[in-house]
Amino acid sequence: MVFHPDVKRIGQSVDLCPWDSQQPAGFPEKIVVGRLSPLLSDGKPLADPHISRRAFVARPRALNQPGAQPGLRVESDEHADVRIGADRHARFIADDKTLQRGVPVCLGHAVVVVLRSVVAEASPSDPLPEQLVRLLPGVSPAMQALRDRVAAVAPTMLPVLLLGESGVGKERVARALHTLSERSHHDMEVINLAAVPESLAAAELFGTVRGGFTGATARDGAFRRAHGGTLFLDEVADAPLNVQVQLLRALEQGDVQVVGGAVQRVDVRIIAATDQDMTAASGFREALRNRLAGFTLTIPPLRERPEDIGPQAMSLLEEAVTLPERLHPARSLEEPSVAAAWARFFYAGLQNEWLGNSRELRFALAAMAVGEPRFQQSPAPGYQPAAAVTDRQLSDEDLMRIYESQHFEISATAALLGLSRQALYRRLQGLPEFALVDDLTDHQIEQAVDATGSPEGAALSLRVSLHALRPRLRRLSAR
Repeated sequence: MVFHPDVKRIGQSVDLCPWDSQQPAGFPEKIVVGRLSPLLSDGKPLADPHISRRAFVARPRALNQPGAQPGLRVESDEHADVRIGADRHARFIADDKTLQRGVPVCLGHAVVVVLRSVVAEASPSDPLPEQLVRLLPGVSPAMQALRDRVAAVAPTMLPVLLLGESGVGKERVARALHTLSERSHHDMEVINLAAVPESLAAAELFGTVRGGFTGATARDGAFRRAHGGTLFLDEVADAPLNVQVQLLRALEQGDVQVVGGAVQRVDVRIIAATDQDMTAASGFREALRNRLAGFTLTIPPLRERPEDIGPQAMSLLEEAVTLPERLHPARSLEEPSVAAAWARFFYAGLQNEWLGNSRELRFALAAMAVGEPRFQQSPAPGYQPAAAVTDRQLSDEDLMRIYESQHFEISATAALLGLSRQALYRRLQGLPEFALVDDLTDHQIEQAVDATGSPEGAALSLRVSLHALRPRLRRLSAR
């Protein structure tokens, strides 16, 4: 269940039938879905008064012909208000591949479900901490397996390498690993290596003493600030070769060379993340990769687990996205128009590719405050989202337009255009409209948050990356 007016029921599910394409005889003859049946995992039926008692019937597709593909025939009742699939069909035949991707179904005006075949995962013998479920929401088998692995590795001292597409939630997983570790009473320090100029990398990572170089002041680097806790190295694959050498030395020896000062011993746990290739062919040092990848976690993209869209959206609305109370989905039970608006949101969301993953979902939710959501757009016709595109093929105006469509996230823009982040960053640096979070004053940031009411709104109004803005907001809130 991706959306229900009773938002506490979002994420409930039911196993309709065994789906073994090699054993079609094991399928039930038909499955009736309606207001009163079947019972979901919370022991209740769909139970919405606007849903017919017999909303639709699902039947396994006949396989009595040679070469026939397994499938499920879904037919709505003649008088039922049911829309199936992207084109809102009354009847739909889904093959095995389509069922693995998921078939969206809207029932009545306010209930959205997804029919999907999944490989069931064995439940862990011990219940997972409730805190972990809140940090990593989702009901898909893939998300359950990820939480199991996080729970297993978090208490250890192993360095962890997080792999996954841009916006998939790697920092959130890193925070879960830190929170469940014995180091949780210390801070988790975050540094985005793609945003650190090579000339300043040593100072940012290891700190400086006053006079260590022209204009230098005494300051701790990321390693010292994370002493006793966790250091999260984001976008680690984008670290220049010289920075990789310095990181490797620090990880191997446990010592950091303060710029202009003495060697200092540090005690940190390293969590690194990237959405890029980390092989020797890509220019990344194999020795450093081996040091970082004591344990590797791969986070699946949102489009591969559509049943998680509802639970993730509710979590984001609780923690990260602020909406006017009159528009909040919690009002759906008392306001049918609110329920209908959110049902449209999730029905469209099940058909979206979510190229920006959870980050895109967060922005789409924030856009509900001003009307219908803006899902991420592909480049304009004529652009190829592939490596054949070069920055020279884009005018400054077109580049900024695409950058804005990706909410000023360099990683997402680079992935969409098929460019390296370094090449895109160099091009953007030459544009007067380009802004970095480090160029903003605390007063500018605080004014933007006050004016928009949310970090998402502040990032959009300041035309900067929300991903880069959040560490500044955390430091401001800690003052």
